[in-house]
Amino acid sequence: MKSHYVITGAGRGIGFELTRQALMAGHKVSALVRSPEKAAGVTDLATKFSQTLKIYPVDVLSDSSVTTFVHDLAGEGVDVLINNAGAYLDGDSNFENLDLKKAEETFAINTVGPMRMTRALLPNLKKGHSPKVVNITSLMGSIEDNGSGGSYAYRMSKTALNMFTKTFSNDYSGITAIVVHPGWVKTDMGGDAAPTSPEESAKGIHKVIDSATKKSSGHFYDFEGEELPW
Repeated sequence: MKSHYVITGAGRGIGFELTRQALMAGHKVSALVRSPEKAAGVTDLATKFSQTLKIYPVDVLSDSSVTTFVHDLAGEGVDVLINNAGAYLDGDSNFENLDLKKAEETFAINTVGPMRMTRALLPNLKKGHSPKVVNITSLMGSIEDNGSGGSYAYRMSKTALNMFTKTFSNDYSGITAIVVHPGWVKTDMGGDAAPTSPEESAKGIHKVIDSATKKSSGHFYDFEGEELPW
């Protein structure tokens, strides 16, 4: 069965690849990008997939932007929501010089953004076929795995995202909710030294999504399907 995907941060990197591969598999995609004029890759896809791709200018930090998008859906069901949009703003900061405004912005994007999207789309997800919420997290959000310190804001925001997903999975048993670590990926965020390509990561994430069942809900996986420690 072909599904309706909503993917945030679809303009580049992993989000672009998740969008492209979903379209290649025959699914319908609502691709959310903050600035369509800066998302040439995904706008190029619109020509080939004119019947199954729609691009929306959405800022996950803005209630009004998200509300406008949901209104445009006109009550259409959503089968898979992938909250992929994220930011890593404190990679070069130690605790003493961490800009706390950057920390607040990191939480706003990485934690509150997915919460805003998920809540706004709840009625649409409830209409979906075996609906799933997939939050793109990071192994850096694992408390058990943290043996190196640093990256306070990013780590904390992803740990909080994990907790949101776990709590949501308990409150909404009809929706499968999981967090997925995409690997260390060669993107603007991951850098050129990363060992995993966006294509590889997205392919693995799609496999995890396809195989996710209600028993998977509230669990933490990597893009190869291995369960990770909280």
